[in-house]
Amino acid sequence: MNDTMLSAILDAMEDGVVVFDLEGTALLCNDAAYGLLHKKPGAIRTIADLPGEVHPFFEGVRSGSTEAVELFGEAVRLRYQDVTENGLRTGAVLILSDLGEQQRAERMRREFTANVSHELKTPLTSISGYAEMIENGMARDEDIRLFAERIRRESNRMRSLVSDIITLSELDERALYGQAEPVDLYTLAEEAVETLKSAAMLRGVSVQLSGGPTLVKGVRELLSELIYNLLDNAIRYNRDNGTVSVRTAGRTLSVRDTGIGIPRHHQNRIFERFYRVDKSRSKATGGTGLGLAIVKHITQQHHAELTLKSAEGIGTEITVTFPENE
Repeated sequence: MNDTMLSAILDAMEDGVVVFDLEGTALLCNDAAYGLLHKKPGAIRTIADLPGEVHPFFEGVRSGSTEAVELFGEAVRLRYQDVTENGLRTGAVLILSDLGEQQRAERMRREFTANVSHELKTPLTSISGYAEMIENGMARDEDIRLFAERIRRESNRMRSLVSDIITLSELDERALYGQAEPVDLYTLAEEAVETLKSAAMLRGVSVQLSGGPTLVKGVRELLSELIYNLLDNAIRYNRDNGTVSVRTAGRTLSVRDTGIGIPRHHQNRIFERFYRVDKSRSKATGGTGLGLAIVKHITQQHHAELTLKSAEGIGTEITVTFPENE
């Protein structure tokens, strides 16, 4: 393996790597290490060039040792490994891992688990309560139909939630490469409009589709999911007798509604999982709080750009712009 290939491999790593000889001279240092150590490329020539917080780690350290330190306000794990050749120690490798990113991911996982538990517990409590009243003869005959309707509604809410959670889990694991093909956004939009026609009619919302054939490169089922969620959200949070306008043109898809709009201080968070602007309205309409998170995830997987324009009392427009087809 030549030096160019080795440098390319090291620079592609997320962990920082610094290789020293026995005299403490830096032989190799990748981009990630320079970033974590807040040093300019080429600025690390010896162990002495490392930040002072790292120096104590080298005192009496043994191969395989690890330690967490704080560098420039970020938690970083240091790992030390001897380099040997023919049984003789010839140098050392210092590996630096950004614990901040790991901690953020762990926090998101805990928050997601807590949110899922809460969201499932609420409809389950309602279903259990109504079923228990019917089972114990506490429900009057005229109430049974009402209780059954509420059980059905809460069951549908749980089904939607579980379906969205499964979709997000699959998106987290799915690799897009090798599955993309030319897809017509206009055709997918037509299908979504037809699927959601009944839901729109129940809310008195009219849906208008304009534009024409719009070919982009992507995974058909994911793009169909993206359009469905955008359209469903626009219908769900619209006002009575409102309208939803769907347009495909060039490399863009836009969905505009005449709904309640999103306050400015909420706009940078609405694509987060389980984030809701109006929790009471979401519960009343059966929203799971995951639809726009799915949209964001699919958009990122297709290397597309997601933009939002919204004003309270006027409405919201979400646009997805796809990269040029290769």
